[in-house]
Amino acid sequence: MNFYNRNGVLYIRIGKKRLSTKMADTPKNRKFFKNYYKNEEFLTKFNLNTKVPTLIELCERVLLEKEITLKRTSYISYESLFNSRIKTYFKDTKVNDVTKKLIFEYFATFTDKSTLNICHTILKSAFEIATIEEYITIIPLVSKPSLKSDYEMKPFTLDEVKLILSSSEDMVLKNYLGIAFYTGMRSGEIFALTWKDIDFENFTLDINKTITKGFIQSPKTKSSIRIIDMLPQCEDFLINQRKITGLKKYVFYKPRGDIFKQTCDLYYRWKILLKSCSLDYRNIYQTRHTFVTNMLMNKEDLMWVSYMIGHKSTDITQSRYSKYIPRSKVGRKTTFLDSKKTQCV
Repeated sequence: MNFYNRNGVLYIRIGKKRLSTKMADTPKNRKFFKNYYKNEEFLTKFNLNTKVPTLIELCERVLLEKEITLKRTSYISYESLFNSRIKTYFKDTKVNDVTKKLIFEYFATFTDKSTLNICHTILKSAFEIATIEEYITIIPLVSKPSLKSDYEMKPFTLDEVKLILSSSEDMVLKNYLGIAFYTGMRSGEIFALTWKDIDFENFTLDINKTITKGFIQSPKTKSSIRIIDMLPQCEDFLINQRKITGLKKYVFYKPRGDIFKQTCDLYYRWKILLKSCSLDYRNIYQTRHTFVTNMLMNKEDLMWVSYMIGHKSTDITQSRYSKYIPRSKVGRKTTFLDSKKTQCV
């Protein structure tokens, strides 16, 4: 509610309604209206009984829009976090009752940066709707807290790679790991590979889609769409997998005949394999880090490595893997020229 004076008379505005209180504009009258304007009888008397939406109702409107604009997998994440982190916290709170203090306390409940960013995006859009429709005049958001990711990069050494691949008796898992270790591809990109994407004549792999949470969709970013080199070691695992897959469309299938939909489909087999090798458990995404770190330590071209893994620029690769880059290579600008690399991790 906003107050304003017109010829000594106190006027108020709630939402889109503006009218005279027919009372003098005095501090006492302003305080009276401020204290009692939420009372139903008060609102009815002054014809201001316009329902102020809850923050949750506005967030639900945001999600309806997100469902149209986001990829299906991204929308699922937004919807899940709305239900678990926003809806349960704010409940029936009216949007005009949300204060900066409340938002500050809410942000303090987060420990994960990615989760916080998504919730912040939903709330910001909801508050923007509230300002446009004049339920509030100021967006009560505060600065997001600085959160450090607890994710730790733990790439495998060359000897550990050899041990893992030689120890796997599960041929599908072994072939998957061989491709992962020698391309740096994301798991979803490997699961989405079809035999049409494999060119054994030119020794390339066409990465043009990914599988995330069971949905086949375009890759993570534009730079993720790429045609990469097929190293000789990768070629061996692809040939071995072709013997298993036969004439089926996709490169990898689960024992029951359906395609892999997410990395957890391999979780137990991967965990058992590491245990049999007497290696501490590391998530399967470490295969990607292994490719990058071993290539860089082996003095491979930074731009080639960056292109292979689908980074937008060498700056991203360099910032994330700087400690694995020999000093003479840091900051060096080169071009992606080689059609086939013969050196491997």
